[in-house]
Amino acid sequence: MRLSYGVSACLGSLPLLAIIILIVYRDNSGSEIEKKKNNTCVEHPPGSGVVDLIVIGDTEVSLTPEMDENETNIAFHRFLSTINVACLKSVRLGNALDGGWDMCLSGPYRPRGPCLVYSFGINFDFSFDDAISTTFGCTVRAFDPSMDVDDHRRSPNVWFYRFGIGGSDVVRSNGWTVKTLSSLLNMFNESNTLIDHLKIDVEDDEWGWMEEVLGTTVLSRVKQLAIEIHAVDQTRAALLRRFRLLRRLEDAGFRRWYFSMNMYNIYATALGVRSCCYEMVYINVNFLDPGNAACGRIYYSESST
Repeated sequence: MRLSYGVSACLGSLPLLAIIILIVYRDNSGSEIEKKKNNTCVEHPPGSGVVDLIVIGDTEVSLTPEMDENETNIAFHRFLSTINVACLKSVRLGNALDGGWDMCLSGPYRPRGPCLVYSFGINFDFSFDDAISTTFGCTVRAFDPSMDVDDHRRSPNVWFYRFGIGGSDVVRSNGWTVKTLSSLLNMFNESNTLIDHLKIDVEDDEWGWMEEVLGTTVLSRVKQLAIEIHAVDQTRAALLRRFRLLRRLEDAGFRRWYFSMNMYNIYATALGVRSCCYEMVYINVNFLDPGNAACGRIYYSESST
């Protein structure tokens, strides 16, 4: 385990996959429809906008206690390599490789001022934080206890704090001060404020954070979640526990629109290609407006901008 936060890499977004999904949802005349088992849903009225986002459906991969170790490993990594949503408008903010993150801009997920970002795991790379601040004018709170840097205001909209995030409020043996998300929100009087983007890149501490936060209502106010998932412990018990946590994240309304393996830590096994970590980006579908949807899945914006 590395002693610094914020080391990640991605392979780019998935525009081709989104296009393929969109084609599947079109009939020969070009009308957006979803084929049901017994009937065809009503198409969206023409001239009402452009297709913005498609909800594909829930992840069908399951892990059960009856699976052996190899079956559990294969199913877990298959689960991490699926998406539930095709976001047709996205942007990469920050560095093209390490340090940058992809962001969905469809519908309600495009930040509009005043907007708020919490970013955990910097490792001296503020490229994402600077980009989302300058592009959308968001207030950014950036956190990393591993950097030997005092709290400071980096720019007009970006503040840095020497805290980490985890499942409890504690000062660790290495001197790091770690707090829950609820505690940090209370500290800044933002407990009732919407978070447009929450980034978690904390080198395996995401699991303790996730277990704690899923027992609260904090995530109901988060529109988009970018998180690096670590799967260093490949034991059956660990994978089952982590699968259940990710399922609880889906139960809270989060659907994955993007994933990539950390390209610096890819390796081959007898069960397939693996990586230490996966970069994931989720949207909270509870923020979608059913009035902008055709067939309950295909969402429209008012224009092509």
